[in-house]
This record gives sequence, C-alpha cells and structure tokens, in this order.
Amino acid sequence: MYSALLYKEWLKIRWAFFSMVFLTMLTLMYIALNMSSYNEFMTAKGFWGNVILLGFPFFTDIKYIPLLIGVVIAIVQFSPEMNLSRLKLTLHLPADENKLLLQMISLGFMLLTILFFLIAIILWAIVGIYFPAEVVAFVLSASFPWLVVGVASYFLTAAIILEPVWARRLILIPFALGFLDIYLSIANTHLQLITFLVFAAIVSSLLILFSGYHFKRGIK
Repeated sequence: MYSALLYKEWLKIRWAFFSMVFLTMLTLMYIALNMSSYNEFMTAKGFWGNVILLGFPFFTDIKYIPLLIGVVIAIVQFSPEMNLSRLKLTLHLPADENKLLLQMISLGFMLLTILFFLIAIILWAIVGIYFPAEVVAFVLSASFPWLVVGVASYFLTAAIILEPVWARRLILIPFALGFLDIYLSIANTHLQLITFLVFAAIVSSLLILFSGYHFKRGIK
C-alpha cells in the first residue's frame, strides 16, 4: 500500500519537479555564463580581486531558487488533496495516519535532497574552474542555508495547506515566513550552525502531523 501511495504522489508532482529541475539548470547556466563574462571583461586578476577582496556576490542568483522549489512542490502535491477532498480518503485508510503523512512528504523530501545535492555539485564544479578550493568552500558554505531552506519551505508550505482552519493558518504563515527568513539572512556558517539548520528544517516536518490531526478530526 505504501509503495502505491508513493507512486500516486510521484504522479502528482513529477511535471512540477521536472520544471523546477529545468529552472535550476537555467539558473546555474546563467551563473556560469556570467562568471565567464566577468573573467573575460574584468580579466582574471580583476575578477579574483572583486570576489576575494570585495566579496562580489557572483553566485546569489541561486539564492531563492530552492525556496521557490520547495513551495511549488508542496502546492502541487497537497493542494489537490484539500481541494478535491482526497486527503480525507487517504487518512481513512487502514493504516496509521502519521505514517501515511510522513510517507507522503518523504517522497518530496527525497526528491528535493537529490536536487539540492546536484545544485551543490554543479556549483562546486563551476566555481572550481575559476577559483581555488578556499573560494569554492566559501561559496558552498554560504549557499548551504539557501539549499536547506528549500526543504524547510516544503514542509512548512505543506503544513499550511493541510491545516483546515484559517485561524490556525494565519498563525502558521507568519511563523513560516520568520523561520525561513532566518535561513536566507545567514551570511556565514560553521559546523554547529549547519547542524542546527538541518535539525530545525527536519523538525519543521512534524508540523504536518498537527495539521493532519486537525484535518481528520475536524478540530475548529
């Protein structure tokens, strides 16, 4: 039954996911072309100076892409569940409702993790063409919160959509905006902060269990 549920979720989100992959590849290609142009017109020495000494943000075009991906995937996956009352049927299956909800979001989490890991690999390859390992490490460290925020935005958007009571949604929405803004505002990361960011993003997935609980029992 769980494999059939995963397949159903994949059928809902596959085209949105492929569209987001395409958008991501376009953005990364744009960054690569910009880097090539900067290197040509500034000369390599000038480009290095702007990046290393002045902190020229040549890679920030990717900043909001993971956030957008998480929101879009969650909307495409869970809006039909609410608008067409599919979730009511799903949660009345002879299985634990929490396990069903976690199974539903596990597919989105897995796909987002694979895509964001791919983004990190491509960024590493692009930046590594022009800069030494220290700059590559800085770019990956600076962009890490932007990738994790994509996962958090997916979980939080799903929880907001599945929450059946608008009064509760009006509490969740500003909380989600503030929570996600923390990730987007971080300038420097270290191991302890990275661990906390990943832990907080994963914990945010538990909000969907409360929304599912309210939905099934009709709490208002």
